[in-house]
Amino acid sequence: MKAQVETPYTGSHELCANEFERGRSYVNWRPKGTRDWLLIYTAEGAGCLTTTSAKGPTRPGEVVLYAPGEKQDYKTDPDAGRWHLLWAHFTAKPSWKPWLHWPVGSHGVKSLRLEKGEVQDGFVAAMRRTVHAFRHRRPDFAANAMEEALLWIHVSASRGVGTHADARVRRAMNYLVANLRQPFQLESLARHCGLSVSRLAHLFKAETGVSPQRFFEEQRMWHAGQLLRVTGLGIAEIADEVGYGDPFYFSNRFRRYAGKSPTAFREEKKAA
Repeated sequence: MKAQVETPYTGSHELCANEFERGRSYVNWRPKGTRDWLLIYTAEGAGCLTTTSAKGPTRPGEVVLYAPGEKQDYKTDPDAGRWHLLWAHFTAKPSWKPWLHWPVGSHGVKSLRLEKGEVQDGFVAAMRRTVHAFRHRRPDFAANAMEEALLWIHVSASRGVGTHADARVRRAMNYLVANLRQPFQLESLARHCGLSVSRLAHLFKAETGVSPQRFFEEQRMWHAGQLLRVTGLGIAEIADEVGYGDPFYFSNRFRRYAGKSPTAFREEKKAA
């Protein structure tokens, strides 16, 4: 039996990223892992991952993560014969570490499957920008793009806004977020999504746990909170920005949402 040869890795960069396709001969084996994190995304084909307790393939749409010091044993899946992957070795910034608590897959390695649509597209685009910036020796741009890629994964893992499987619900959510200054009209929203009012209401509640109108107001209030935190706009200006012509009514709605008036909310954030 042919002895395994350890794959060399210097680890001289805070971030190193690439994209390529490999055939059956592609093998990586690092029994002591590396000092940094390793993320691998399968775009096409398949890889085969091995740990001391399990062995299995990684399929298109799946992203896996090796922690520092964790044994790395992976290769092109022989049944697939090819593996198109995007990968990055990176040193995690302190702010990134909460995003790296992933579940362990059937192959014994931390992994997540990204849903097709906005999340997967956003992640892949961010990874390709990471690769592009690294190749062009722009480390700050590469780090920013890598952070965005990790954020997309975190959104997927936490099932946040925009990760829902039904494309019509995503379309409704995107429309509402883009039109916070407009009055809420369920009939117009349903037409935009190509659904009846009753069907949209049912799907939206099933996917998000709230009604379209409740989601819309929560997005308005969240946006208002950000404007209170990071701008000097007056309360009336912020009310208008999120679709409330009456500042007094806006203040009442915001108090109901945040538990305090817009002015008190702003002062609290200044003191924090």
